[in-house]
Amino acid sequence: MKQYKKTKHKFSIKWKVFSFLVIFTAIILLILWLSQTIFLSDIYKAIKMQSLKNSANEIAEVIHSENLEKTVKDLATKNEFCIIVQDNEGKILADSEFMHNCVIHNISYRDRAKLYLEAKEKDGILIERFKYNPKENVFQSVKDEETTSEENIIFTKYFTDSNGNENAIFINSILTPVNATVKTLNTMLIGISIALLAIALVLSFVISYSISKPINKLTKCAKTLADGNYDTIFPTNSSKEISTLADTLNYASSELKKNEALKRELIANISHDLRTPLTLITGYGEVMMDIPNEMTTDNVKIIVDESKRLSSLVNDVLDVSKLGSGTVELTLENFDLTETVHQSMERYKKLVEQEGYDIRFEPVGNYYVNADKQRILQVVYNLVNNAVTHTGDDKKVIISQSVTQHFGKNYVRIEVTDTGDGIEADKLPLIWDRYYKVDKFHKRAQMGSGLGLSIVKSIVELHQGYYGVNSTVNIGSTFWFELPII
Repeated sequence: MKQYKKTKHKFSIKWKVFSFLVIFTAIILLILWLSQTIFLSDIYKAIKMQSLKNSANEIAEVIHSENLEKTVKDLATKNEFCIIVQDNEGKILADSEFMHNCVIHNISYRDRAKLYLEAKEKDGILIERFKYNPKENVFQSVKDEETTSEENIIFTKYFTDSNGNENAIFINSILTPVNATVKTLNTMLIGISIALLAIALVLSFVISYSISKPINKLTKCAKTLADGNYDTIFPTNSSKEISTLADTLNYASSELKKNEALKRELIANISHDLRTPLTLITGYGEVMMDIPNEMTTDNVKIIVDESKRLSSLVNDVLDVSKLGSGTVELTLENFDLTETVHQSMERYKKLVEQEGYDIRFEPVGNYYVNADKQRILQVVYNLVNNAVTHTGDDKKVIISQSVTQHFGKNYVRIEVTDTGDGIEADKLPLIWDRYYKVDKFHKRAQMGSGLGLSIVKSIVELHQGYYGVNSTVNIGSTFWFELPII
C-alpha cells in the first residue's frame, strides 16, 4: 500500500509575500535613483529641446498674426527664453529678451545670418551650443561631445510662410546646471529611500502575516481533521477567498463526519445481517450432526436458503464497492425490457403463493433498450425487494410501465409502488446514499441486504438513465427508473 510521504518544507507563504514586497520596493527605489541621478540630465535636456521645438512651431503658426509679438513675449516669459523672429532680409518681426547675457541679442547680424543659412541647409532646423567666456566676454561654440557647467542653446528654425517668404526664428535658452540639483536630490533620496525601505519592511511583514495567519489556522485544523476529529471547525473570519476555502472545508468535515457515522452504522447492520444466517447455518448444522433424526429436508433447505442469503449479502457489499470505485464494466445488448421484467416476477412466486403477497406487473406494450441485462435485472430486483420490505399490511406491490420523454427522446419508465408508511420529504434526497437508512429498526427484507437503493442509483447512472422516488407519508412510495428506448 502506498504510504503517505511528507513533503519537504520550503519557504512559507509569509516569507514569500514578504520577499516579493521587499523586492518590489527595492525595484521602485532603483528606478527612482536611476531617473533622478544618472538619467536626470538627459531627461532635462530632452524636455528642454522639446520645449524649444514646440515654441518655434507655435510662433511659425502666427507669423502673420497680430498676436505675433504677444505670443513671442508669452513664450519667452513662460519658458525663460530669448526669441528673435526675422525675415530673409534681416528685418526683425518680433523679439523678446528675457535672459541676462542673451546670445542671440549679443551676436552680430552676420552671425545670425550664418545660423540662418546653416538652418536652411539642414532641413530648416539648427541647434548650436555655446558657453560664455567671462575673460574675453565672448560666447564660444561647444562641440557635441563637450560638457560644461553652464551652456546656451540657440535653436534656429528656417521656414517658408504661406506667402512664400523665407523667415527664421531664433530661440536662446540656458541649460541650467543640474549638478547641484542632482546633489540635492541624492541627499533627499537617501532619506526617502531609508524611510520607504523601513515602511516597506513593516508593511511587508504585516501583509504577509495577515495572509499567512488564517492559512496557518486552516492548516492546523486540517491536521486535526486528518487525525479523525470530524468536529473540527475551520475559522471563516478572513478574506473572501480564505473564507470560501474554510466554508468548503467545513462542508467536507461535516460530510466526512456524516459518512463516518453512516459507515459505522453500515458495518453494524451488515454484521448483524451476516450474523443471522451464519448462526442459523451453524446451529442447524450442529443439530444435524449431533442428532441423526434431524437430518431432514426442511433443515437442509434452511441451511441452503440462509447460505444463499449470506451469498446475496456478500455480493451486494461487493457490488456497492465496485460501483462506488467505478470499476464495473457494462455488457451492453439490445433486449426486451418488458419481457425481462415479466421473467423476473417468477422469483416472487413463493412470496405470492405461500405468504399472500400481491405482486403484479402492469405493462403497456413491449419496449427494447440497449443496456446490461443482468445489471438492469439487479435494479428491478432491488426495487421490488425494497417494496416488499416496506409495503403495508395488504402486502401489495405494483410494477407498472410507461413512456416518457427527455429532450425529445423517448424513455421507458419502470415504477415500483408499495403501500407502506412512506418517506418524509426531507429524507427523500438521502435515501439513495449507500450508508443511509430511513428507519433504524425496519423489518428485515425477504431478499437483499438493505443496500439496494444505492446499487440502483449507481447502475442507472452508469446507463445514463434517470431515477427517482415519489412518496407520501402513510400512503406509500413509488420508486422508478428510466432507460432510453431503441
